[in-house]
This record gives sequence, C-alpha cells and structure tokens, in this order.
Amino acid sequence: MSVPGVEQVGERPLQELVQAASQQAVLLAREQVDAARRELTARAGQAGPGVAMVGGGALLAALASGTGTAALILLLTRRPGASAAALGVTGAYAGAGAFLAREGLVRLRETLPPQPDTAPGDEPGQNSKQELGSAKQRSKSAAKSRKQPTRSPKPASKSASSRRRASRTQTERTRPQAS
Repeated sequence: MSVPGVEQVGERPLQELVQAASQQAVLLAREQVDAARRELTARAGQAGPGVAMVGGGALLAALASGTGTAALILLLTRRPGASAAALGVTGAYAGAGAFLAREGLVRLRETLPPQPDTAPGDEPGQNSKQELGSAKQRSKSAAKSRKQPTRSPKPASKSASSRRRASRTQTERTRPQAS
C-alpha cells in the first residue's frame, strides 16, 4: 500500500535518500536561523528606546557630577548665590537622569523573555532527595521535641522558598553544636 506523493523506500537508492535527508536538514536549519534572526531583530528594535533612555540617564549623571563639582568649588570660594544655583542645576540633572534610567530599565525588562518561576535547581524531580532528607530531619526533631518542653511553632507560609528556609532553620536548631 503506497501513500500518494511519497515514493517507496525500496524504489530509491540509499545515496538519494541520504542526500534528500541532508538537503531537508540544511533547509530546516536555515529556516530556524532566519526565524531566530527575525525575532532578535524585533527584540533589538523594541529594546532600542530603553537603551537610549539608560544612556541619556548616564549622560545626565555625568553632567550632574560636573555641576556638583562646580557647586563645591563655588562654595569653597564663598560665593553662596552661585553655589546655590549650581546645586539646583545638579539636583535637576540628577533627578532627570535617575528618572530616565529607571524608565529605560523598565522598558528593557519588558523586552526580555519571561523568566521561569523556579530556579533551574528547584525542579521537583531534582529536589526529591533533599525533601526526603528534610522530612526525616523534621520527624527526628519532632521526636526530640516531645521529650523537651514544646515551643509554639511559627505559622506555615505559603511559598515553597519560605518553607525550605524554615526547614533549614529547623534543621540547624536540631543539629548538635560543634565545640
């Protein structure tokens, strides 16, 4: 039974099959590279204004540094009116530079791809041995706490990272101190 448009493998020599497969692989690789290039070009175009804003903030910070130096010099030469004016200009440059840099960073973060919620080492499958070990530690500490006067436990938090922190601190409390 043959599929329309597809030749049977036995009808074509092996060399032709390998050549056709390699041509298709090259074509697919080129398409993937072109798609990646288009995506990166689009992201770079979106990031351009953010980069320009951060650069403008850096330029204004340099200007603020210069006018601050001028204000200090004028203050040391006992010219209070001129030094106050220079300090005002310094404040304006510094404020505008900080605003531009902050807005530029916001725009740059918008162009970045979304980050995963868990760190690469926090995968559930990779953490099972650690969780088992911490569960054993908790059961040991629970057995010890039955023998000792009980303390009121802290309320459990909802995030996994705070549960891990609490587990580590509980483990540290139950470990014997090295002398």
